[in-house]
Amino acid sequence: MMGSLIGRLMAKGGKWSFVQGDLAEVTEEFKNPARGWYQIYTFEIEKEPDFEELKWCLNTQDALALVLIDIGSYRRKDLDEAGLERIRVILRFFESYGYDCIVRVVYDHEGKALVREPAEFTQVKTHLKQVSGVIRQCASSVFIFQGMLLGNWGEMHGSRFLDDIRMSQLAEVLRREKDPQTFLAVRRPVYWRRLHKGQKPGALDCSDGMGLFDDGIFGSASHMGTFDEEERKDQEWDKPWCREQELDFENKLCRQAPNGGETVYSSGFIRTLTPKKVIEELGRMQITYLNRAHDTKMLDTWKEWKYPGSGVWAGKSVFDYAGAHLGYRFLARNVRVARVNRGSGQYRVEVEIGNTGFGGFYQDGEIYLEYMDRYGEKSAVVAESRMRGWRSGEVRRLSCMVETGGGEIYLAAKRKHDGARIVFANPSDKEGRTLLGHLKTEH
Repeated sequence: MMGSLIGRLMAKGGKWSFVQGDLAEVTEEFKNPARGWYQIYTFEIEKEPDFEELKWCLNTQDALALVLIDIGSYRRKDLDEAGLERIRVILRFFESYGYDCIVRVVYDHEGKALVREPAEFTQVKTHLKQVSGVIRQCASSVFIFQGMLLGNWGEMHGSRFLDDIRMSQLAEVLRREKDPQTFLAVRRPVYWRRLHKGQKPGALDCSDGMGLFDDGIFGSASHMGTFDEEERKDQEWDKPWCREQELDFENKLCRQAPNGGETVYSSGFIRTLTPKKVIEELGRMQITYLNRAHDTKMLDTWKEWKYPGSGVWAGKSVFDYAGAHLGYRFLARNVRVARVNRGSGQYRVEVEIGNTGFGGFYQDGEIYLEYMDRYGEKSAVVAESRMRGWRSGEVRRLSCMVETGGGEIYLAAKRKHDGARIVFANPSDKEGRTLLGHLKTEH
């Protein structure tokens, strides 16, 4: 029986009852790790960062920061220890403020890649190997490494070195040097396919952790050249595909690795969009992160648009809905409690949890229950130890045993590598826990 009272039994050992807590969905956007809005923080490697000034510019609502580091001043030489240490110091600064970093190291941040990039490809490879070593050392704070140093703004266009052979060589450097918990991202789906030859769309292998980033979302039908303009009957693996084909590809690929980027306002293409289409496409792309400061005209439009559905989100803006659903969003729906043996203090607790976000959960985490044991001491038991790979739309029914004399039972979750709290989309306390309910016993 679900509702305010779930289960009541009479037995030799006395009565017990379980009263379920309030599991209604809330419309808050939580500062959960490795998902959400971000802003770009740009550094030039030859300049000493002013961290005192920077700390006042940080958006404390964000769990993510895109750290863009321009190394163009080293285009004719290897990075020295002073330059490498500056990268470390920058990443440590953001880690000290609790950010997961999306890192993009570039030769150019003004759209002048052809002028700023090294003359020789061997220098690019050396730089990438050096940078990758630093990223590995700072892996605890680096969520995603975007690009391969190349192109205007590091966006993998406008470079001499983005042919298949050179891209493959750079990809191998990244795969070899990076820490397993850091994800990679390339700018277009066709780049991913060229770096993963021999695969099939229905069975993609993303074991190298390479996802996508799209800085042209909604800028045109092709997302500003991210996709091809025309549909092709025969989908050649190493050629760009049309919008619908690429969106289907992203939907499959980005169940395994993150996708995110920037939205772009287009006065022409905006007329083809509706609130429903925007929400559906963000979900189809499995979007985990978006820039909150780029092309605010598009985001302001979302703030004016109303969520098109019913329920708890009715009347809220598309902007609010999208922000809350970037990446994963876990919602506990139902709880069932049963006593294992009459007269014992052992109970089986089952809880149903769905991921209602646009994207998946890509890191290692665990869900657990907190309660008071039979002796009145605080205790916890893990209900799910394999959160990695929990896909958008997936519902899991978790079950575990608790031994208690009664009291409140809370649901909680955390990321494994640093213990960062993950808050559910249900009412929660100051510690980020959701009250599943109160177990009453009589002896």
